[in-house]
Amino acid sequence: MSIYTQLLDTALGQIPSTEEELTPGEALTELFRCRTVLGAGLARTGSNWAPAAVANELAYDIALIELARSLGVACDVSRFDRPGHERARLERELAARGIRLVQSDETESA
Repeated sequence: MSIYTQLLDTALGQIPSTEEELTPGEALTELFRCRTVLGAGLARTGSNWAPAAVANELAYDIALIELARSLGVACDVSRFDRPGHERARLERELAARGIRLVQSDETESA
């Protein structure tokens, strides 16, 4: 298990359990919020840019896992040993269910 996977597992374990889980709509809203923060990036300067970058990635992955689980998509934290691959797989699964997370830069011709 990678260090990142351990961090992700610990972070998921610290989310307070409530009787009501997030609705898919609430989970999607949170995912978009985290994606915006992740996409904004950080200047690689200062002493704390790396921890902040990891925290942003963890927040995005937690939101992605919560959305996937709320829609019944199989998701296992151990698959995040290679975070980019598992993110892409989950994003493809969501896209197959009609949830677009990435906007296309291409314009359609008439």
